[in-house]
Amino acid sequence: MNALVLINKPEGYRSTTCVAIARKNLGGLKVGHAGTLDSTARGLLVLMTGNATRLCEYVMSLPKVYRTVIQFGAETDTYDYSGEIIAEHDRDNLNMKLIRDALYEFSGLRLQSPPAVSAVKIDGTPAYKLARSGKDIDMKSRPVFFRRIDIVSPLDDDGTLTLDVFCGRGTYIRSLAHDLGKITGCGAYVKSLERVSIGNFTLEHANSPEQEEYDITTLHELAMNFTRIYVSEKDARSFTNGMSILLRQAVRTSRGVCPMKDIVCVEGDNFLGFGTYAGYDYVKPLVIVPKS
Repeated sequence: MNALVLINKPEGYRSTTCVAIARKNLGGLKVGHAGTLDSTARGLLVLMTGNATRLCEYVMSLPKVYRTVIQFGAETDTYDYSGEIIAEHDRDNLNMKLIRDALYEFSGLRLQSPPAVSAVKIDGTPAYKLARSGKDIDMKSRPVFFRRIDIVSPLDDDGTLTLDVFCGRGTYIRSLAHDLGKITGCGAYVKSLERVSIGNFTLEHANSPEQEEYDITTLHELAMNFTRIYVSEKDARSFTNGMSILLRQAVRTSRGVCPMKDIVCVEGDNFLGFGTYAGYDYVKPLVIVPKS
């Protein structure tokens, strides 16, 4: 079975635990994840089954939405509630204008340093292993993209603020909280975090990891997230045999939530693939997966 399984990961579960449970429930079928969630976070996790695991890279490119509660007034070593408090700050001068002005700096493309306690690899070793062994780590900044950040509820008396964060791949909400604390001068960390959507996929249709039978998400539903062409039987044969096809001969096209530069999703009756533009109006295959 080549498909997706949407999981509502509970807080305290590792993403790899959800993969192991799904593999058992699916009779030992090959299962992988398209982007992890911290064990301290909850929410949507996309699992890929069978040959669909070859498409993980494209699922990870989909835009994401997180709901997070930020706690102002302190910093932790993990940038969230699970860590030790390493600094406390006065928040008497913290107000909504200061927060709105700070959030303005997170619009669009921004350099972000991941937390030291994270799965980012340094010379092949996860950063969290190096951090917990007491080694000094240089977490290099990398570009991330914020489409927008909405304030869900105003600053509470206890110094908490709820945000909806619309962002791209590789974004750490923990780092957003930490940076927000630095800009406001009050310190901040993540008090709670939930991933509510990935592309067109939402928690509404997600499965509990423990349930024995999952509702399956098809590769056709995945294709609807991307700039997509649906090809004729003749072009399908050419594309699946590794040949470039003429874009303007596609049966129909549609745009999804993730128009990737130089990449197009190609769908036929029996397969889903991704290709790259090759010369004028041609699409060259990159990866192809049978739908069944």
